[in-house]
Amino acid sequence: MLSRIADSLFWLARYIGRAEDTARILDVTFYTLLEQIQQPHGVRWDPILSMAGEETLFRQLYAEPTAHNVFEFLAFNPNNPSSIMQCITKARENARTIRDRISREMWEDLNGLYFTLGRFDPQEETAAGPHRFCGRVIFGSHRFHGVSDATLPHDEGWEFLRVGWALERAEMTARLIDVQYRNLLALTATGATADNHQWMAVLKSVGAYEAYHRQYHSPIEPARVAEMLILNSQHPRSIRYCVTEMQSGLRAISNTGPGNYANEAERLTGKVLERLRYSRIDEILDDGLHAYLTGLIHMFNTIGEVIARTYFYYAAVA
Repeated sequence: MLSRIADSLFWLARYIGRAEDTARILDVTFYTLLEQIQQPHGVRWDPILSMAGEETLFRQLYAEPTAHNVFEFLAFNPNNPSSIMQCITKARENARTIRDRISREMWEDLNGLYFTLGRFDPQEETAAGPHRFCGRVIFGSHRFHGVSDATLPHDEGWEFLRVGWALERAEMTARLIDVQYRNLLALTATGATADNHQWMAVLKSVGAYEAYHRQYHSPIEPARVAEMLILNSQHPRSIRYCVTEMQSGLRAISNTGPGNYANEAERLTGKVLERLRYSRIDEILDDGLHAYLTGLIHMFNTIGEVIARTYFYYAAVA
Protein backbone atom coordinates (compact mmCIF):
# COMPACT_ATOMS: atom_id res chain seq x y z
CA MET A 1 0.00 0.00 0.00
CA LEU A 2 1.27 3.48 -0.85
CA SER A 3 2.29 5.55 2.18
CA ARG A 4 0.03 8.39 0.98
CA ILE A 5 -3.02 6.14 1.13
CA ALA A 6 -2.08 4.72 4.54
CA ASP A 7 -1.58 8.25 5.86
CA SER A 8 -4.98 9.39 4.60
CA LEU A 9 -6.79 6.38 6.09
CA PHE A 10 -5.06 6.79 9.45
CA TRP A 11 -5.94 10.48 9.70
CA LEU A 12 -9.42 9.99 8.28
CA ALA A 13 -10.16 7.76 11.28
CA ARG A 14 -8.49 10.13 13.74
CA TYR A 15 -10.42 13.17 12.53
CA ILE A 16 -13.77 11.36 12.64
CA GLY A 17 -12.96 10.07 16.12
CA ARG A 18 -11.86 13.50 17.33
CA ALA A 19 -15.08 15.10 16.08
CA GLU A 20 -17.19 12.46 17.84
CA ASP A 21 -15.26 12.69 21.11
CA THR A 22 -15.48 16.49 21.14
CA ALA A 23 -19.21 16.32 20.43
CA ARG A 24 -19.76 13.80 23.24
CA ILE A 25 -17.89 15.84 25.82
CA LEU A 26 -19.42 19.13 24.69
CA ASP A 27 -22.99 17.81 24.77
CA VAL A 28 -22.75 16.04 28.14
CA THR A 29 -20.76 18.81 29.83
CA PHE A 30 -23.10 21.54 28.60
CA TYR A 31 -26.17 20.04 30.21
CA THR A 32 -24.37 18.88 33.32
CA LEU A 33 -23.09 22.38 33.99
CA LEU A 34 -26.54 23.85 33.43
CA GLU A 35 -27.80 21.60 36.22
CA GLN A 36 -25.07 22.99 38.50
CA ILE A 37 -25.66 26.65 37.69
CA GLN A 38 -27.41 27.36 41.00
CA GLN A 39 -24.73 25.65 43.07
CA PRO A 40 -22.30 27.85 45.02
CA HIS A 41 -19.18 26.74 43.16
CA GLY A 42 -20.63 28.04 39.88
CA VAL A 43 -20.10 26.98 36.30
CA ARG A 44 -16.62 26.24 34.95
CA TRP A 45 -15.95 25.82 31.25
CA ASP A 46 -12.15 25.62 31.49
CA PRO A 47 -11.95 21.81 31.87
CA ILE A 48 -13.65 21.09 28.55
CA LEU A 49 -11.08 23.28 26.80
CA SER A 50 -8.28 21.37 28.51
CA MET A 51 -9.81 18.09 27.38
CA ALA A 52 -9.79 19.32 23.79
CA GLY A 53 -6.17 20.44 24.20
CA GLU A 54 -6.93 23.92 22.83
CA GLU A 55 -7.11 26.12 25.94
CA THR A 56 -4.22 28.37 24.85
CA LEU A 57 -5.77 29.05 21.44
CA PHE A 58 -9.15 29.76 23.03
CA ARG A 59 -7.60 32.41 25.29
CA GLN A 60 -6.15 34.11 22.23
CA LEU A 61 -9.52 34.27 20.47
CA TYR A 62 -12.03 34.90 23.26
CA ALA A 63 -12.26 37.11 26.32
CA GLU A 64 -13.78 34.50 28.64
CA PRO A 65 -15.00 30.87 28.56
CA THR A 66 -18.77 31.30 28.48
CA ALA A 67 -21.21 28.67 27.22
CA HIS A 68 -21.66 30.57 23.94
CA ASN A 69 -17.94 31.03 23.35
CA VAL A 70 -16.94 27.46 24.21
CA PHE A 71 -19.61 25.92 21.98
CA GLU A 72 -18.80 28.22 19.06
CA PHE A 73 -15.08 27.55 19.45
CA LEU A 74 -15.29 23.75 19.72
CA ALA A 75 -18.06 23.23 17.19
CA PHE A 76 -17.69 25.79 14.39
CA ASN A 77 -14.66 28.07 14.66
CA PRO A 78 -12.55 27.73 11.48
CA ASN A 79 -9.49 29.04 13.34
CA ASN A 80 -9.60 26.07 15.72
CA PRO A 81 -7.97 23.11 13.92
CA SER A 82 -9.69 20.71 16.33
CA SER A 83 -13.21 22.14 16.03
CA ILE A 84 -15.84 19.62 15.00
CA MET A 85 -16.42 21.25 11.60
CA GLN A 86 -12.69 21.44 10.89
CA CYS A 87 -12.26 17.76 11.80
CA ILE A 88 -15.12 16.67 9.53
CA THR A 89 -13.77 18.88 6.74
CA LYS A 90 -10.29 17.35 7.05
CA ALA A 91 -11.74 13.84 7.22
CA ARG A 92 -13.71 14.47 4.02
CA GLU A 93 -10.63 15.86 2.29
CA ASN A 94 -8.61 12.78 3.22
CA ALA A 95 -11.41 10.57 1.91
CA ARG A 96 -11.66 12.59 -1.31
CA THR A 97 -7.99 12.06 -2.12
CA ILE A 98 -8.35 8.26 -1.85
CA ARG A 99 -11.84 7.73 -3.29
CA ASP A 100 -10.54 4.89 -5.45
CA ARG A 101 -9.34 3.04 -2.31
CA ILE A 102 -12.44 3.32 -0.15
CA SER A 103 -15.97 2.08 -0.83
CA ARG A 104 -18.56 4.22 -2.56
CA GLU A 105 -20.76 3.90 0.52
CA MET A 106 -18.01 5.30 2.76
CA TRP A 107 -17.55 8.34 0.56
CA GLU A 108 -21.28 9.02 0.21
CA ASP A 109 -21.84 8.67 3.93
CA LEU A 110 -19.01 11.01 4.93
CA ASN A 111 -19.81 13.50 2.18
CA GLY A 112 -23.45 13.53 3.31
CA LEU A 113 -22.40 14.16 6.93
CA TYR A 114 -20.20 17.05 5.81
CA PHE A 115 -23.02 18.79 3.94
CA THR A 116 -25.56 18.05 6.69
CA LEU A 117 -23.39 19.72 9.32
CA GLY A 118 -22.61 22.57 6.96
CA ARG A 119 -26.32 23.47 6.89
CA PHE A 120 -26.38 24.16 10.62
CA ASP A 121 -26.36 27.86 11.45
CA PRO A 122 -23.71 28.54 14.13
CA GLN A 123 -25.69 31.39 15.73
CA GLU A 124 -28.92 29.39 15.93
CA GLU A 125 -27.22 26.29 17.32
CA THR A 126 -25.24 28.27 19.85
CA ALA A 127 -28.42 29.87 21.10
CA ALA A 128 -30.38 26.60 21.19
CA GLY A 129 -27.67 24.48 22.78
CA PRO A 130 -25.41 21.76 21.39
CA HIS A 131 -27.62 18.68 21.62
CA ARG A 132 -29.03 18.61 18.07
CA PHE A 133 -25.72 19.40 16.38
CA CYS A 134 -23.68 17.07 18.59
CA GLY A 135 -26.19 14.27 18.13
CA ARG A 136 -25.74 14.45 14.36
CA VAL A 137 -21.98 14.27 14.77
CA ILE A 138 -22.05 11.34 17.20
CA PHE A 139 -24.45 9.19 15.20
CA GLY A 140 -22.78 10.24 11.95
CA SER A 141 -19.50 8.90 13.33
CA HIS A 142 -21.19 5.65 14.42
CA ARG A 143 -22.76 5.24 11.00
CA PHE A 144 -19.48 5.86 9.19
CA HIS A 145 -17.71 3.33 11.40
CA GLY A 146 -20.40 0.75 10.61
CA VAL A 147 -20.37 1.49 6.87
CA SER A 148 -16.57 1.16 6.83
CA ASP A 149 -16.68 -2.13 8.71
CA ALA A 150 -19.34 -3.53 6.36
CA THR A 151 -18.00 -2.34 2.99
CA LEU A 152 -14.21 -1.94 3.20
CA PRO A 153 -12.04 -5.07 2.81
CA HIS A 154 -10.31 -5.83 6.11
CA ASP A 155 -6.83 -5.54 4.62
CA GLU A 156 -3.98 -3.12 5.39
CA GLY A 157 -6.20 -0.11 4.70
CA TRP A 158 -8.75 -1.25 7.26
CA GLU A 159 -5.98 -1.80 9.81
CA PHE A 160 -4.74 1.79 9.42
CA LEU A 161 -8.30 3.00 10.02
CA ARG A 162 -8.50 0.76 13.07
CA VAL A 163 -5.23 2.01 14.52
CA GLY A 164 -6.24 5.64 13.94
CA TRP A 165 -9.59 5.20 15.67
CA ALA A 166 -8.01 3.39 18.64
CA LEU A 167 -5.17 5.89 19.11
CA GLU A 168 -7.53 8.88 19.03
CA ARG A 169 -9.91 7.28 21.52
CA ALA A 170 -7.13 6.28 23.90
CA GLU A 171 -5.68 9.78 23.99
CA MET A 172 -9.06 11.50 24.45
CA THR A 173 -10.12 9.11 27.22
CA ALA A 174 -6.84 9.78 29.05
CA ARG A 175 -7.39 13.55 28.74
CA LEU A 176 -10.98 13.23 29.93
CA ILE A 177 -10.12 11.23 33.05
CA ASP A 178 -7.15 13.43 33.93
CA VAL A 179 -8.97 16.75 33.63
CA GLN A 180 -12.27 15.64 35.15
CA TYR A 181 -10.75 13.69 38.03
CA ARG A 182 -8.51 16.61 39.06
CA ASN A 183 -11.39 19.07 38.65
CA LEU A 184 -13.80 17.02 40.77
CA LEU A 185 -11.23 16.31 43.48
CA ALA A 186 -10.38 20.03 43.64
CA LEU A 187 -14.09 20.75 43.95
CA THR A 188 -14.35 18.36 46.88
CA ALA A 189 -11.35 20.01 48.54
CA THR A 190 -13.15 23.37 48.54
CA GLY A 191 -16.00 21.87 50.53
CA ALA A 192 -18.40 21.51 47.60
CA THR A 193 -19.93 18.15 46.86
CA ALA A 194 -19.15 16.35 43.62
CA ASP A 195 -22.57 14.76 43.19
CA ASN A 196 -23.54 11.85 40.99
CA HIS A 197 -24.44 14.13 38.09
CA GLN A 198 -20.79 15.08 37.69
CA TRP A 199 -19.52 11.53 37.78
CA MET A 200 -22.36 10.48 35.49
CA ALA A 201 -21.13 13.10 33.02
CA VAL A 202 -17.67 11.51 32.92
CA LEU A 203 -19.16 8.09 32.17
CA LYS A 204 -21.71 9.39 29.67
CA SER A 205 -18.98 11.27 27.82
CA VAL A 206 -17.58 7.90 26.75
CA GLY A 207 -20.86 5.97 26.64
CA ALA A 208 -19.99 3.95 29.74
CA TYR A 209 -22.77 4.87 32.18
CA GLU A 210 -24.89 1.74 31.72
CA ALA A 211 -21.83 -0.50 31.49
CA TYR A 212 -20.56 0.87 34.81
CA HIS A 213 -23.73 -0.11 36.65
CA ARG A 214 -23.80 -3.55 35.04
CA GLN A 215 -20.25 -4.20 36.20
CA TYR A 216 -20.19 -2.68 39.70
CA HIS A 217 -23.83 -2.77 40.90
CA SER A 218 -23.04 0.17 43.20
CA PRO A 219 -23.22 3.96 43.40
CA ILE A 220 -20.75 5.85 41.26
CA GLU A 221 -17.33 6.07 42.93
CA PRO A 222 -14.37 8.05 41.54
CA ALA A 223 -11.86 5.20 41.86
CA ARG A 224 -14.15 2.77 40.05
CA VAL A 225 -14.83 5.28 37.28
CA ALA A 226 -11.09 5.62 36.77
CA GLU A 227 -10.64 1.85 36.91
CA MET A 228 -13.28 1.23 34.27
CA LEU A 229 -12.04 3.87 31.86
CA ILE A 230 -8.36 2.97 32.23
CA LEU A 231 -8.07 -0.76 32.92
CA ASN A 232 -11.26 -2.40 31.66
CA SER A 233 -10.43 -4.90 28.92
CA GLN A 234 -13.89 -4.98 27.31
CA HIS A 235 -15.34 -1.48 27.11
CA PRO A 236 -14.52 -0.07 23.65
CA ARG A 237 -13.46 3.34 24.98
CA SER A 238 -11.29 2.24 27.88
CA ILE A 239 -7.61 2.97 27.44
CA ARG A 240 -6.62 -0.67 27.78
CA TYR A 241 -9.11 -1.80 25.15
CA CYS A 242 -7.95 0.89 22.71
CA VAL A 243 -4.28 0.03 23.17
CA THR A 244 -5.12 -3.65 22.60
CA GLU A 245 -6.78 -2.65 19.32
CA MET A 246 -3.73 -0.58 18.37
CA GLN A 247 -1.39 -3.49 19.00
CA SER A 248 -3.58 -5.89 17.04
CA GLY A 249 -3.82 -3.48 14.10
CA LEU A 250 -0.08 -2.74 14.00
CA ARG A 251 0.77 -6.44 14.16
CA ALA A 252 -1.65 -7.17 11.32
CA ILE A 253 0.01 -4.48 9.17
CA SER A 254 3.53 -5.85 9.74
CA ASN A 255 2.40 -9.50 9.95
CA THR A 256 4.14 -9.89 13.31
CA GLY A 257 3.19 -12.72 15.66
CA PRO A 258 2.50 -12.48 19.41
CA GLY A 259 5.52 -11.90 21.61
CA ASN A 260 7.48 -10.01 18.94
CA TYR A 261 7.59 -6.55 17.39
CA ALA A 262 8.67 -5.38 13.97
CA ASN A 263 9.20 -1.67 14.65
CA GLU A 264 9.33 0.97 17.36
CA ALA A 265 5.61 1.70 17.20
CA GLU A 266 4.81 -1.92 18.02
CA ARG A 267 7.40 -2.00 20.80
CA LEU A 268 6.02 1.12 22.50
CA THR A 269 2.42 -0.05 22.11
CA GLY A 270 3.29 -3.42 23.64
CA LYS A 271 5.11 -1.70 26.50
CA VAL A 272 2.06 0.45 27.30
CA LEU A 273 -0.31 -2.51 27.05
CA GLU A 274 1.70 -4.68 29.43
CA ARG A 275 1.71 -1.86 31.95
CA LEU A 276 -2.07 -1.54 31.66
CA ARG A 277 -2.61 -5.28 31.95
CA TYR A 278 -0.74 -5.60 35.22
CA SER A 279 -1.61 -2.30 36.91
CA ARG A 280 -4.19 -1.99 39.67
CA ILE A 281 -6.22 1.14 40.22
CA ASP A 282 -5.21 1.49 43.88
CA GLU A 283 -1.54 1.43 42.86
CA ILE A 284 -2.16 4.04 40.15
CA LEU A 285 -4.00 6.34 42.57
CA ASP A 286 -1.34 5.92 45.26
CA ASP A 287 1.44 6.79 42.81
CA GLY A 288 -0.51 9.72 41.35
CA LEU A 289 -3.21 9.51 38.69
CA HIS A 290 -2.20 12.75 36.99
CA ALA A 291 1.40 11.62 36.50
CA TYR A 292 0.22 8.23 35.24
CA LEU A 293 -2.16 9.71 32.66
CA THR A 294 0.28 12.42 31.60
CA GLY A 295 2.78 9.65 30.88
CA LEU A 296 0.20 7.77 28.81
CA ILE A 297 -0.74 10.88 26.79
CA HIS A 298 2.94 11.55 26.09
CA MET A 299 3.38 7.93 25.01
CA PHE A 300 0.37 8.10 22.68
CA ASN A 301 1.79 11.23 21.04
CA THR A 302 5.10 9.43 20.59
CA ILE A 303 3.43 6.35 19.13
CA GLY A 304 1.57 8.54 16.62
CA GLU A 305 4.85 10.18 15.56
CA VAL A 306 6.61 6.82 15.25
CA ILE A 307 3.77 5.37 13.15
CA ALA A 308 4.12 8.36 10.81
CA ARG A 309 7.89 7.92 10.51
CA THR A 310 7.57 4.18 9.97
CA TYR A 311 4.78 4.10 7.40
CA PHE A 312 4.05 7.56 6.01
CA TYR A 313 7.32 9.46 5.61
CA TYR A 314 10.54 8.40 3.97
CA ALA A 315 13.92 10.09 4.16
CA ALA A 316 15.07 11.66 0.92
CA VAL A 317 17.86 9.80 -0.85
CA ALA A 318 20.77 12.04 -1.77
